[in-house]
Amino acid sequence: MFDVVMDIDAYPLFLPWVADSRILTRGEGELTAELVADLAGMRHAFQTVDRFVPAKMVEIRLLNGPFNFLESLWSFEPVDDHSCRAHFSIAFEFHNMMLRMLATPVFSTACKSMVHAFERRAVEIGRSR
Repeated sequence: MFDVVMDIDAYPLFLPWVADSRILTRGEGELTAELVADLAGMRHAFQTVDRFVPAKMVEIRLLNGPFNFLESLWSFEPVDDHSCRAHFSIAFEFHNMMLRMLATPVFSTACKSMVHAFERRAVEIGRSR
């Protein structure tokens, strides 16, 4: 599951609200990424710094974009040799009032379905191996 979360380049393949994504820089335990969100027909690019501990957690913080703040956390709890329990939380607020009114409901709905989208992707990848 950690590998699916870290496969940022593949996000447009399974996250419907992600129009584009790419890793900008990669270092030891940290990377920067850019995502382009398609929210209610409006595209918004944002950059994040993602700090991670392999197979344990990914902490995502906003570098810049249409938000006042965006913070999320993935944590992974092993269940057995082949499965884990994934926990996801996110907090965000858009910069301007109009975007807040139009995009917040869409982005909130997308965030609520994210764990399921990542689970489906993990199952898909597991079948192809």
